[in-house]
Amino acid sequence: MKRTILLLPALVLLAACAGGKKGLSLTSEPSIERAFDTLEGTREGRPLLKFLRKHPVRFEYANTAGLCHKFSLRTGKIFLPPDYKGSDKVLAVAVARAAYIYKLYSDTGLDEIIAEDEELSALLAARLAVDLEIVDGDFKKVRGAESIKASFCAYLLNGPRYAMEQARKQALSADSDCQRPLDTLEGQRVWLERMRKAIKDDTFYQLLYDRDQLRVKRGALTMNQAMKNDAQLRGLPSYEMYRYQRTFYDVQSDIVDKFEKIRTRELAQDAGWRRAEQAALDGAREEFSDCVLPE
Repeated sequence: MKRTILLLPALVLLAACAGGKKGLSLTSEPSIERAFDTLEGTREGRPLLKFLRKHPVRFEYANTAGLCHKFSLRTGKIFLPPDYKGSDKVLAVAVARAAYIYKLYSDTGLDEIIAEDEELSALLAARLAVDLEIVDGDFKKVRGAESIKASFCAYLLNGPRYAMEQARKQALSADSDCQRPLDTLEGQRVWLERMRKAIKDDTFYQLLYDRDQLRVKRGALTMNQAMKNDAQLRGLPSYEMYRYQRTFYDVQSDIVDKFEKIRTRELAQDAGWRRAEQAALDGAREEFSDCVLPE
């Protein structure tokens, strides 16, 4: 009996730990919590929620300009426009798209969001919208949902390649309120080649500094953090700096290659989904047949 009593605190602690991930709160907003509940019932949403419980971030509504998702991943936060509260389904799509970008960011190891993240997330968002059987009335409930609807219509009526082109076009447009323009995978490759050539001279520091300044301009990094990064790097002893340069190039090259493999896999999965869900796609096309597509 005494042994059983002694074991009780440990069992209670284990039970709390086991339920901690499941009961983890990813937001303090009831409407975003409802969006998570909506995603839990979908094929596209469940894997995202499983990932978020293992790698939690906080989803909050932004108090700054811009009808777009924004990332502050160094502080573990993702911001959404409060205008999306008007429709639980539209909000669920917006939450899922941002969560998917965060998952790509984590899975690939890239230290910034790039245009290809937005391309792939547009496909995920469209598949989810079909799964949720979103109708035009859902978008009409949300002020500022035009870009979400346009992306969905692009996928439905002109296919995934066109939807990705539109997502890329938006990602490369200048909009500091939405942390744009974003870099591209090709831009990462070009920058890495410059870094490789800079290993033997002092421009290595400058290239890293210049990249951080671009992130500051987009609002993805604070000036204080950029200056701190530069100071830490320049403070390394010469032998450690040389090792850092070599390791940095090798690691970043592997990350870029990994992203390309993930991109290929995701495109194949999207193609498979389209073949399997042809009837659902046809129904959605009929609902949104009068969509005005972006040029």
